[in-house]
Amino acid sequence: MKKYVVSFVCFLVVVNFIILSCTPSESSESNVVGLPSITTTPASAINMTTATSGGVLTSSGGTVILSRGVCYSTSPNPTTDDLKIVKPGSLGTFVCNFTGLTAGTQYYVRAYAKNSVGTAYGAEINFTTTTTAIALPIVTTNDEATDITETTANIGGNVTSAGGATITARGICYATTENPTIISTVANATGTTGTFTSSLTGLSASTVYYARAFATNSGGTGYGAQITFTTSGTTIGDLPILTTTDATSITDTGALSGGNVTSAGSSAITTRGICYATSELPTISDNILPVSGTTGSFGSTLSGLTADTMYFIRAYATNSSGTAYGNQIMFTTTGGTATDPIDAVCDGTQPTAVVPITSSTGKIWMDRNLGASRAATSSKDYKAYGCLYQWGRGNDDHASITWSRGEVGSFGELAGVADNGTTTVHSTTNTPGNALFVTDDQGIYDWRSPQNDGLWQGVSGINNPCPSGYRLPTQAEFEAETVSYSITGSTSAFNSIHKFPLAGDRAFDSGSVRGQGVDAAFWTSSIDLNDSFNVYISANEMYPDASSGRSAGHSVRCIKN
Repeated sequence: MKKYVVSFVCFLVVVNFIILSCTPSESSESNVVGLPSITTTPASAINMTTATSGGVLTSSGGTVILSRGVCYSTSPNPTTDDLKIVKPGSLGTFVCNFTGLTAGTQYYVRAYAKNSVGTAYGAEINFTTTTTAIALPIVTTNDEATDITETTANIGGNVTSAGGATITARGICYATTENPTIISTVANATGTTGTFTSSLTGLSASTVYYARAFATNSGGTGYGAQITFTTSGTTIGDLPILTTTDATSITDTGALSGGNVTSAGSSAITTRGICYATSELPTISDNILPVSGTTGSFGSTLSGLTADTMYFIRAYATNSSGTAYGNQIMFTTTGGTATDPIDAVCDGTQPTAVVPITSSTGKIWMDRNLGASRAATSSKDYKAYGCLYQWGRGNDDHASITWSRGEVGSFGELAGVADNGTTTVHSTTNTPGNALFVTDDQGIYDWRSPQNDGLWQGVSGINNPCPSGYRLPTQAEFEAETVSYSITGSTSAFNSIHKFPLAGDRAFDSGSVRGQGVDAAFWTSSIDLNDSFNVYISANEMYPDASSGRSAGHSVRCIKN
């Protein structure tokens, strides 16, 4: 009997184990993944061959997003097998710029997101391109600001033409840096055409501001001329006068800076040092590093910073009249992982801001790479990398890159992803008619067949991608800069007035984006038999007369004609 009882008990234990093993646990339920959730953004800025849309990714589905963007077609229900624009990233809003569309044609668009479970699509939207080009509004800015106080000012403008469509927004955009856009701070005004006045509020005292009138229609945004004004405050002559020293010895967590107090003002200096923050125009209410002394130069060592983060610094000095600040400088710490991807777009819809700098050679250059959102704050500042052009091609979106970090991550994370794919079909004309990067494995070493040596020659040259009045430099002009600033590698390249970053390149044979934070190549307009000259820069090397096949994707830095 005992034998049977033991056997029965063992049987119950086994059955109970099987039942429990087959019952879903709470932890397995919490780890269930599904498709992403995404919505499609309505189309805007619709023109003959261009438009803008995008999406909002609201859920990753509980796992990593492998790809996101928009797909589009002239037939309903487009999928990722149709035309698509890839916008790397995770949750949040993204914008996609369509180029190369056909005039007077209806397009269907869906945002998409892909994870390990599959691909999810947002609701379909559609739009029809215009049959004629929509001109941008024509706007003027009043000559000067009025009613200026420490924190407010009034500026007017005049929309003299709506362009080819209805005005949807107008006002004043302003910033503490030159050439503000509607991405900067704006003070909107009601109405469409005609004169208007906008009130600017929340300004900082004794600060120089740059402002432009703007007006937007479905074709884009037009701007008036830039004006400057200074908010009121303590009499400038009473305050100290000083400058801020550029940041050097930048690491993941530290840097060196400082300042120079050239005048104490109307009374003795009581304190001086540097203030810094991750937002513009830091004050002594932010992080400070006081330094002993009164007038003259001083240095400061910043520590405890966050990797791969942009910081703003100003030297400060205080006397009985108040506190004065030096010029603002900015830099980006090295390393870390990026949390703020940026899309370098070179399709003609988002022109690169023109901030001229005068070299010691007497030549005037742009202060940033074509397509970059700013001048470099370090050699590995991915927001300064810009676009990677095939030699001789125009602003047809083939060079656009979405950057997310300064170099390849420790786990192989890419620094950047091309906005558009590749093709092996060579163009027979100067305008391929699409945004695809033409790879070459046939020994032609060009995106065009037959080749055309006449591209990019001068300010009026065919496919000149530079802003009005600018062009690509010749090999001799670029080499003169390397001589004048004793550029022998990446450190001296960044320390020069040009602040050249290490943007890497895009491979001629595969289209892969590579070499970020390691090297850079800058195209010139000069040809070398079947190739073209570029200036190559790496950690300890600089070749002013390197030569590459024209299908390679390199950086472009423009010179004034």
